[in-house]
Amino acid sequence: MVVRQMSISIHTEGPFPDLTGTYTVPILSSPNAEPVDLFILIEQEGEKIFVTARLDSQSPVDSIPRLLKGRITDRNRHHVIVEFENGDWERYVFTEGRFSGHEFLF
Repeated sequence: MVVRQMSISIHTEGPFPDLTGTYTVPILSSPNAEPVDLFILIEQEGEKIFVTARLDSQSPVDSIPRLLKGRITDRNRHHVIVEFENGDWERYVFTEGRFSGHEFLF
């Protein structure tokens, strides 16, 4: 069993940032491999968030879209942390109010 602990920052007032959009995140399957594009489609309704991810891969199995449902657990003006139903955490980073990065949190 894996236990994940998060240090949660102070919540800010105001509406949740809208993450709706399509993002491309290059990922590596191994240190020596070429990066593969992961396409992320985000649909948001308040604090509920729906993420569809698709790998730009030659393998038909890897390229099947995967839908993850989650909720926003923490936010401030610099980032949003999302917890998904499968227990994974992700962090979406903002610079000057615009989406600028993505991290998988373990």
